[in-house]
Amino acid sequence: MIVVIVILFLAFIYVPLAGNAKQPEPQSSYSFTLHQCIDYALRFSPEISEAFFEVDKYKAKMLQADSANYPQIEIVGITSLSPEAKEEDFLRTDVPLKINGVFGSLDLNLIQPLYTYGKISGYRKAAVEGVKVATAETTKKRLEVVLRTTELYYNLLFAKELRNLILEIREQLSKSLEKTQRQLEIGSPWADEINLYKFKAFLGEADKNLYEIEKNLSFLKQALMTSMGIPTREDFDIIDNILTPEEKLPDSIQFYLSNALQMRPEIVQLDGGIKAYQSLIEAEKSNFYPQFFLGLKASLAGATNRDKIKNPYISDHFNRSYAAVFLGLKWSIDFGLTKGKVKEVESEYAKLKEKKRFAEEAIPLEVKKAYLDFEEAQKSINTLQEAFTNAKKWLVSAVANYDLGVGEAKDVADAASLYALTKTNYLKSLLNQRLAYAKLLYSAGIDATKK
Repeated sequence: MIVVIVILFLAFIYVPLAGNAKQPEPQSSYSFTLHQCIDYALRFSPEISEAFFEVDKYKAKMLQADSANYPQIEIVGITSLSPEAKEEDFLRTDVPLKINGVFGSLDLNLIQPLYTYGKISGYRKAAVEGVKVATAETTKKRLEVVLRTTELYYNLLFAKELRNLILEIREQLSKSLEKTQRQLEIGSPWADEINLYKFKAFLGEADKNLYEIEKNLSFLKQALMTSMGIPTREDFDIIDNILTPEEKLPDSIQFYLSNALQMRPEIVQLDGGIKAYQSLIEAEKSNFYPQFFLGLKASLAGATNRDKIKNPYISDHFNRSYAAVFLGLKWSIDFGLTKGKVKEVESEYAKLKEKKRFAEEAIPLEVKKAYLDFEEAQKSINTLQEAFTNAKKWLVSAVANYDLGVGEAKDVADAASLYALTKTNYLKSLLNQRLAYAKLLYSAGIDATKK
């Protein structure tokens, strides 16, 4: 009978625990379906919120790249006191300094890029791909939250089923214990005090493991509540009480393999990253060449106590006005710095290509494993369903025979052990099938909430 307890305890250890999130508005009912649990977890996931901010960051970079096509304008205005200057004093050398006026000036500098050898367009393309990469990250986080919540939900349901199984076996053993006690009380010749001790020992061990399962059930509920971002409450529960097989049978494995290599967020991110670095390489290479631009420079200044001298050879900082349009170029000679930057970006580009090559090999293996896990679980369900049904019949018959005095306590213990083993394995197969299907969708980049 110890085998029963060990099987159930190990089965419960199989259940993983996880969850974290923030606080939502409370709702009236705290009994949730799987769809509701996922919906809450998605709406309050800090991981998804963080990923959205990353999208905004790359959109801001794209805005900066777009702005580089427009003219850059700088306007500087100043005002101060000015020294007096009269036209008739132009040739004098002993003019006293008199600060008795004010002046103001306004300077305008405008630079319009004309041709940059692909620098601006390269940065813009990189920013566009960055937005795609960040958007794919939000999809990745969403898929992870869906998978994690699904695993929590079905593991909680699996634990509830294990508790029910212990209670069911405990009920059968309690009946046999009560029967043994009555036989001993009336002095029945079939009564055996050793059987009484056996049943009490089995029930004590069952109770101990029942308490352990109840504790872990409570923890699993709290983990799911935390993942959903709702306040911890004693009356929280999931609607389902019976673990059933997955109704949606998967499509052909080729469908999932093809979808994974096109829609998996990691593939989308790597494709976007590779294109972004291609554009950055071109942008960095543009620094080898001059940058051409159109410019406008204008200045206007005047003082209250100075005469204006109209002589092109004389410049007065306090009293001037001019404007000029010009063509210009800027060319930086950095003795290898640009070449080093290009090499650095090229190495990042090569790293991403290798990562993509690895992903294109690893992701199909992940899909195949999930698909094979589903098939294995499906076959086990069909086999174990009949096995635990027959074991249940054996247990009922063994208990009945013991009650009639034609069976032994060992028969009841053996039947209970086999029933616990086959039923636990059956429940594990149901759980594995559910989780394998969820993992299959995740590995193929399919959002289960939209399927």
